[in-house]
Amino acid sequence: MAEVPDLLRLSKVPTNLAQNVETDLIETSTFQEATASGTGFARFDLQQKGFLHSHSKLFIGVVAPVGQAGFAHVPPNIGIGSLVQRAVLKCGNQTLNEIDDWSHLHMIKSAQIDNENNVEREYYTTGRVMNFDFIHPNTVAGGAARQPNHATTFGLANGRDKLALGGGNFTVDSMPFAQIVAGQPAEAPVYSIDLSDLFPFLKTHSLPLYMIQQQMSVELHWSQTVDRRVQISVAKTAVGNYLIDQNELKLCADYIYYDGELMAKYAEANKNLEFSFPDYRMSKSSITAAQLGVGQVRNVGMANRLCSRVLTTVTNETEDDQGILGVYNSICPDKGHAGLNPGDSGVVKYNVRYNDRFEFPQALTNKAQIFSHFQKSEGVLFLPNELYADQMTGLTGNTQQYCRRNQVNHNSGLSGILWMLGTRLTTGRVGTRGIELHLTQENQNAIGGAGYTVRTYCEYARLARLEDGFLSVYNA
Repeated sequence: MAEVPDLLRLSKVPTNLAQNVETDLIETSTFQEATASGTGFARFDLQQKGFLHSHSKLFIGVVAPVGQAGFAHVPPNIGIGSLVQRAVLKCGNQTLNEIDDWSHLHMIKSAQIDNENNVEREYYTTGRVMNFDFIHPNTVAGGAARQPNHATTFGLANGRDKLALGGGNFTVDSMPFAQIVAGQPAEAPVYSIDLSDLFPFLKTHSLPLYMIQQQMSVELHWSQTVDRRVQISVAKTAVGNYLIDQNELKLCADYIYYDGELMAKYAEANKNLEFSFPDYRMSKSSITAAQLGVGQVRNVGMANRLCSRVLTTVTNETEDDQGILGVYNSICPDKGHAGLNPGDSGVVKYNVRYNDRFEFPQALTNKAQIFSHFQKSEGVLFLPNELYADQMTGLTGNTQQYCRRNQVNHNSGLSGILWMLGTRLTTGRVGTRGIELHLTQENQNAIGGAGYTVRTYCEYARLARLEDGFLSVYNA
């Protein structure tokens, strides 16, 4: 049976192997819409045939409530991913992948997409459009005509020309296809989410559904219908919910088939399969700006697990649909506090402790060094420094808004709003005391209400074993 290729691992499938692809549009077997204060739920049941393609997609759209003025758009950093609160991939009563607060993890992963890909492709498929361009003023100081190569600021750019608002201010609105307008449900955009984005298991493996006798299901928990799904270009003029368009909600499942004899040989030669894959466990806690300023030490769990990396965000939960990114943010200390050098943001101290040792001999305080460690852990962040660490200047203000919102604002704009911390663990398996997060952020902007939420995602290894058509899942 040596001639049978490994059809499970995507990197091992020969490039010259003939494939046939069958596509099914699957309706929900269970659907419950979310409310303004609670999450919703939907289940899609996969058929037991072929190999499930990793880039099968979820089609989803949202419609505006009647009476809302202006237009709405999905958050430009995560797109339609704002509708998914939790994602679960199940096989019978076994859970392969389960990620809570998936949209905030998606925020981290989405920041690693380059600007060109965002504006040329992702804007149309997922709604993500974090693309920046230089902005040339109409005049310079003293009223003199600007030079053609003189750009004084930069800001979000989606390919649409700016629109004059009066008073010397301009805005770049969403493209017409991306606008969610009240009373026009048939014109609302429909976007897609890759299953491989929802479930890390599918990044490296294709599921041999024809070999599994248990029911495979995709379960999604929807985010709340108010202040969590879209951003609005004007103040709210209607009390209503942004609801999922159930007519457009489909799972587009692609099933891959190889030569029938080859698939039979593969099933015969691999009655017992074992493969490893990553999953994420999320731990979160609410905290005030004062508590962040004196430092936080928090155990995030993961005892006795093979953990490879730790990712942390600090979210302002008071943001609503009247900003640019809404609640899908991670806030850096403010640079507007007294006592700081011009252009400097507050002090940060970051470290991770496990197995009775710190990952770093001294807590990281240099924001460039923190960025470097994140890059080594996850990959390059395609973000300007002002968005990541609230350092330097250059973001445009009211002179060129994005969807009628000031881009330079801290919290509701873009300054210091995509601050992410991450490190790859060097020891591997975590001991019985788990992982401790040590985090201090001084000069954090004080907010009321729910305050900040510190989310920590720990990536750890799991094992799946397929024996005689039945799948079992274990921690590595």
